[in-house]
Amino acid sequence: MKSVKSACCFKGAGAPAKTQRPGTRRWTVKANLLAPATLLGAVVVVAGLGASRPAAAQGFYLGGALSHAAINATVVDETRNSYKFFLGYEFPVFIGVEAAWVNFGKFDGVITSAGGSTRVGYDAKTATAALTGRIPIGPLATLYAKGGYMYWSTDVALTGTATDPHFEAGTDHGHDPFYGAGLRFNFGKLSVLAEWEKYKLRDVDINAVSAGVRVTL
Repeated sequence: MKSVKSACCFKGAGAPAKTQRPGTRRWTVKANLLAPATLLGAVVVVAGLGASRPAAAQGFYLGGALSHAAINATVVDETRNSYKFFLGYEFPVFIGVEAAWVNFGKFDGVITSAGGSTRVGYDAKTATAALTGRIPIGPLATLYAKGGYMYWSTDVALTGTATDPHFEAGTDHGHDPFYGAGLRFNFGKLSVLAEWEKYKLRDVDINAVSAGVRVTL
């Protein structure tokens, strides 16, 4: 997905349409918001039933998270619910490794021009590998950060009569660095977490805020 240098404006789904001058383009987006805090609150209640232990190295672990992903490209600014699964290992020296698979979901929009309109679907997924670092801040809580590399895949679908040289239908692949940080609460073998991650897929930025749970093996 390439950048568009021409001027454009953004409208949320359901907003009344405005008259456009020929040659201008507008994306109409649909939002589907889900508060990850709902999941975080639920797993904290369940985790409270378990035994606690200091925020030390937990060895092998696996887990999953729900995310609120926001895409920010030249011609679209939209949010979607996404999810991910991850597994990793924590060493005793405050570092670890983690691998994950992330499904960002499908971002929809409409490009309009004097020649008509075209519906655009942007579907993105990525696999990641990261080095993690952590700092215990109490008997139950741990601050952590991560940084690594990702291999991503996007699929762009175009349906309509309007054309734009900056958009090409089909599948694209690439690899780029990513990073993030979070806060984890440990309750025995069960931990709950809240984190933020930053991804860049060519010229498309995606910020994800997640709430998740992980289990020590």
